[in-house]
Amino acid sequence: MSGARRRVAVVVDAYSTGARLAPRFRAAGLDVVHVQSNANESPFYIERLRREDFVANVVHGGDLEATADQVAAYDPAFVVVGSEPGVLLSDALSERLGLPSNGTALSRARRDKHEMANALRRARLRAVAEHKTGDPEAAVAWASERGEWPVVVKPLDSAGTDGVSLCETPDAIRGAFAELLGRPNALQGANEQLLVQELLRGVQLFTDSISWDGVHHVSEVWRDTKRRIEGNLAYDFEELLDARGEQQDQVVPYVHAVLDALGIGYGPAHTEVMLTADGPVLVECGARLHGSIRDDVIDRCTPSHVTVTVDAYLDPASVARRAARPYELSAASRCVMLISHQSGRVVSDAGMKEVEALPSFAGSIAVAQPGDTLTPTVDLFSCPGMIYLVDPDRDVLRRDYERLRELEETGLFTVGA
Repeated sequence: MSGARRRVAVVVDAYSTGARLAPRFRAAGLDVVHVQSNANESPFYIERLRREDFVANVVHGGDLEATADQVAAYDPAFVVVGSEPGVLLSDALSERLGLPSNGTALSRARRDKHEMANALRRARLRAVAEHKTGDPEAAVAWASERGEWPVVVKPLDSAGTDGVSLCETPDAIRGAFAELLGRPNALQGANEQLLVQELLRGVQLFTDSISWDGVHHVSEVWRDTKRRIEGNLAYDFEELLDARGEQQDQVVPYVHAVLDALGIGYGPAHTEVMLTADGPVLVECGARLHGSIRDDVIDRCTPSHVTVTVDAYLDPASVARRAARPYELSAASRCVMLISHQSGRVVSDAGMKEVEALPSFAGSIAVAQPGDTLTPTVDLFSCPGMIYLVDPDRDVLRRDYERLRELEETGLFTVGA
């Protein structure tokens, strides 16, 4: 009726891919309220917040009741998490407001990788062998007793490959602890303790999924290829796979069981799995959108994680409809992480024109611009950009990928001191 109040969507920490939610909700006729989970949020995120997409920005000061009261005043239809830092507050707010929610009982298991592994073991699912400690000598003792090298040292609750070190020796473990312990990670965690884990060997796949009322639909399966650079694991490329296949048929049922074990009954999840010789083992699961993706590019291949998430909150029955059949691809895709071999300030990015001329070039994310500083790539955060390739023919993707790596060796960027 005329003058009726618009429905309101609430997005917690609309950073990274989460920035794509509000425009979709607005296009569907909803107003959108943003909730900032950290009053002292990193400028990296705050400076990129699209404030024009929101009717209000509610800053959480640590008092859940106060924040819930502010949000409740807008009569929200739902609360959805935008990015990893907002998982805990999104769980608590949606539960407090009586909206569809994963609840708080297992919230820590959805953020802390140690608790995550424990939740899997309780559910009798295979989990990575690991030890949590703030003592480097305890980490050395654990690894030495197992006698299987190398081991992985990583933060409890960061993201990407931030702080992930492959350690071949006890001294390497000590060095990783000296580098990471007590220092902020990429998600502003304090790294008061670290994990030392077995190195999972096999093929890494990850899935994007959407859940509603305990029904899960895996909307994308990607195969992830990393390469080792100076003792660190850096991303190489990710390849979008068909819904069914020998590897997918092992991983997808395991992912469903992981989602259940972690209490993810509503909303998006991004789950990374190592398919070992003994079957799938969880690397980590985030109860949020797949970070740093071009949903418009993925939508050319199959409904993207953003699309299925928005559809779920606007039309919950869409999840069950999608879950009734595997997704289909109209084109294949590779997401290639650029690898910098250069150091210095970017003077020109003219070399990128050859990349953009590749037959399958479909888009990019966060490619270094003139004025940016390049360092040699060792992890996701020193990657100077991502390139999407899309084509129905996977041979075309392979050829264009190989050409892209050749162009990198000659230099995509001109750098100065």
